[in-house]
Parts: sequence; structure tokens; C-alpha cells
Amino acid sequence: MVSSSCAISTNAIAIPMIQRNLLSVLFVTVLAAVVQPAAAQLETRPFAHNGYSRPYQIYRPAHLPPRPAAVFMLGGIRSTAESTARDFGWIDEADRNGFLVVFPDPVATQPDQPIDRKKNVTFWEMNGSRTHRLAPGMLPVDDDGYLMDVLHDVVRREHPDRKRIFFAGFSSGSGMVQLLASRHPTEIKGVVAVATPLMDPPAKLARPVPILYIHGDDDEQFSGFQANSPHFATTPHGNWVTWGYLDGCQIQTAEKTEWGVRFSWQGCKDRVPVLADFVKNLGHEWSGSLDSRRQKEGEPKNPLNFTDMAWQFFAGIHAK
Repeated sequence: MVSSSCAISTNAIAIPMIQRNLLSVLFVTVLAAVVQPAAAQLETRPFAHNGYSRPYQIYRPAHLPPRPAAVFMLGGIRSTAESTARDFGWIDEADRNGFLVVFPDPVATQPDQPIDRKKNVTFWEMNGSRTHRLAPGMLPVDDDGYLMDVLHDVVRREHPDRKRIFFAGFSSGSGMVQLLASRHPTEIKGVVAVATPLMDPPAKLARPVPILYIHGDDDEQFSGFQANSPHFATTPHGNWVTWGYLDGCQIQTAEKTEWGVRFSWQGCKDRVPVLADFVKNLGHEWSGSLDSRRQKEGEPKNPLNFTDMAWQFFAGIHAK
């Protein structure tokens, strides 16, 4: 009887010990999950607009603050969300500085036909030289509506800092981000535009927009812009001046640099920065990208990386 009584007592002690051990293992597992940083992730999100499938890509670095900045990057003609994510170096930039990057998807010239880099190229509608050719019954390609819907989807799902939502663009993407910002200046807090001017400037803005405009003096695109934009000066200086007037600036300045000339406006409304960098011996390209002529030729004296310059500009904006 004594041994039987002892056996019951031992089991009664063993069961709580097992429970405590299981709880300890569970606590350690949960603690490790909390302490361990999330892995960096490039995600493709299905998205449709006006009857067109337009998935966008979003990149989250491993080290992301609670309310990060968000940069939306638009490539040029022939680009896709995937190629833009690969070509411009924004993923590395986001890893170094801790912000979200979003890569929206443009539509091909003939949306009902497969994309072809020669015969059916993608581009952004910027009120410029290209127009989508729609089959009967197809809805318009509404890039403005699509981009704002993607912005709102990212805000809803990722909760970025609404005061640090920025857009950057190259070529037709440059024209598009400027057009978008001129129409939605309360939601877009800064723009970097490379190699294409604003084709359809408004008479005024609801609020000033910080902008860094970059162009090369060997860019062959100007003749086409002049032919398709008869209502305002389309030289680089004219485009920079246009933004200065839109932002209520007062004084123009110019400074020579190793790589060209930096123009800037002073006395702008709400003290927004309005800058224009004009780079000598630069064609229609984003310096530092995989497709950049300077990158391919390994030019030893090229100090410019437009992605670095763009983020430095965005990081210095103090939006209200």
C-alpha cells in the first residue's frame, strides 16, 4: 500500500512538470519569433484596374521602422513592375535606409496583345507622344486612377507615414509622376523626375510639391517633346522654371559642379525644395541603373547614382 501511494504521488508531480516544460518551450519559441527580424521580401500583388490585370511589386527590407517612408518607382518605355524592381537599384537602397519600395505595372500599347519590346511596348500615359490603341469595347487605360488606387492599397495594408509618400520616375515614368503629383499634391509629398518634363502643367497647384528634376545634355528626347507640347517651353530650363512658378518660388540660382550644373529655386511656398540637375555628356538614361550607358561602359569618373540622389532628396523633405 505504501508503494502504491508513492506511485500516485510521483505521477501527480510529473504532470505539472511536463506542463511547465511545454510552457517553457512555447515561451522560448514565441520570444524567438518576436526578437528575430522579419526577412526581406519582394512580393507581387495581384491588382486589377479598369478591366486590366496590373499586378504591382512591393519590397519590404528586413529592418523596417513602424511607419516607414514609401517610394513608388515608375520605369520608362518597355518596362514592367518586375524589370523596374530589378534595374534601378531601389531594393539595395531600401535595405540601407529602411523604407518601402513599390513598383507599379504599365500597360502595353495594344493591351489585348502580348507585350513585345519592339512592336508592343509598355509606357505610361503622360499626355505626351504615345497613346494606347484599344480594341472595341475596351475601357481606357487610366494610369492616374490605377496609381492612386495602388497608393491607397499600400497605405491600407502597410501603414506607411502619409507625410513621406514619394514618387520617382524615368522617361515616360518621369512624365507620369510629375503629372500625378500636379493632380494629387496633397497625397504625394515629393517627386524625382529623370529624363522627361511635365507635359501638361496645370495653371496652379493645391499645395506646393518638392521636386528634383534630372536631365542629361545629350538626351535626344527634347525634339519629340517640343513637337507634342506646344503650350509651354520644353527645354530642361523651361521645365524647371515651370515647377518654380507652380511652387510659388521667388529667386533662381545656379551652381557649377563636377558633373554639370545644379539649378535651384529659393523662396518657394512652404519652403519646398525645387532643384534641377543637368548632367554633362549624359543621354536618355538613369545613371547607376543596369541599363545605363555609363554603367555598362564602367566609366571610372562617374560619381552619379540617381537612386542615391533621389533617396537623399526624399530623406531631406520635411512635409507638413
